[in-house]
Amino acid sequence: MNDRASADPPGAGTNREAAMATTTAADIVERIVEPIQLYTRSWMLAKSTDGYGVDLGFGSGAQFWVVGRAGVLGSCPVEVATAAIAFEPLYKVREAWLGVPDGLTHYDVALRYRDVLTAWGDRVLAGRDPGLLETVDVLGRRIVDAAPGAIGLIFAGWRQLDVPESLPARAALTVHLLRELRGAAHIAAITACGLTPLDAVLAATHAPPRTGPGYAERMGWKGPFRDPAEVREQRVEAERLTGAIIEPYFAGLSVEELERFGTAIEIVCAVED
Repeated sequence: MNDRASADPPGAGTNREAAMATTTAADIVERIVEPIQLYTRSWMLAKSTDGYGVDLGFGSGAQFWVVGRAGVLGSCPVEVATAAIAFEPLYKVREAWLGVPDGLTHYDVALRYRDVLTAWGDRVLAGRDPGLLETVDVLGRRIVDAAPGAIGLIFAGWRQLDVPESLPARAALTVHLLRELRGAAHIAAITACGLTPLDAVLAATHAPPRTGPGYAERMGWKGPFRDPAEVREQRVEAERLTGAIIEPYFAGLSVEELERFGTAIEIVCAVED
């Protein structure tokens, strides 16, 4: 490669430094939402994850997802698990909660779910730059450790699970914790904006088909449904408030650390199975 051709154009370094100097915690909170969602959905919705749950004895991969996430609460009443998950209807959570395979507790299932998550990380992230994985894990842990457990019970439960030894697995778990942190804040934001979980699903700000009555039906909710337009403004405000709730936990990072973290998340989470 021609070194001159690959060199930064005049002023590029100064431009980068200027951009970094203006980076805020709010910028990074917004910047990492989609990469983390895409990464975590990849392993949660993978055929291998669903297959593991079915082989374990669940009626479906979706049931494994419910108990895998909320099982950190232990064998609590199904109403408590439903409240913690928030966006799944009670009857769907009940099917999963009562469908735990013989010989396993709800907490056992959560540990199995963690093992699937970390095994995915070991496999899919194995070729990633160790420096980037270290940045995701170390700085991400500083963020999640700065948050109070009271922000959400599922988040608090997952944060207490043992940390794996391998770097790719640790980074994968940290990314999941960041997702659970934002999810917990989102439940609080939805409530603060006067919305029900069903309202939030109906008026979700995602691109179709992950919004509207059809999306609600696929998630197990039963109509008739209100017009999502009735709560659209509140739903948009809930998204803004979600970011505002978790922003203080990012603010403990320096400007340089924020920029490194945002870049590392974008690169590490851009993974296709």
